[in-house]
Amino acid sequence: MDVQVAPLRAWDDFFPGSDRFCRPDFKDISKWNNRVVSNLLYYQTNYMALAAAVVCLVGFLSPFNMILGGTVVVLVFLAFVWTSHNRDIIKRFKKQYPTVFVMCIMLCSYFVISMCGGVMVVLFLEFLCHSC
Repeated sequence: MDVQVAPLRAWDDFFPGSDRFCRPDFKDISKWNNRVVSNLLYYQTNYMALAAAVVCLVGFLSPFNMILGGTVVVLVFLAFVWTSHNRDIIKRFKKQYPTVFVMCIMLCSYFVISMCGGVMVVLFLEFLCHSC
């Protein structure tokens, strides 16, 4: 299977004015989900470039907090993964409730980082990582 990177789309096409936006139909969840997935696939290179630019900007403005936040998130994530592989109850919880498991990682990261400072930098970094 040959994987190709999507081309970088024009800014006007990626971030249009309000005339291109329409309200999603929340009653038809499958259509809405298909629209979101199609958008993410079509503009994936634009989203990655925007995320890289924001991470670079935040890293330039606050390098210590960025390194601290990234380190804490990685360590908490590794602790949760290690625990889920070695404890059956955590493994079942992770399989049954994957979203709650990720939220637990984020909350634990928030708690540890709030003791060190730089919470907003890391929350923004986590948001970017989970949205991409």
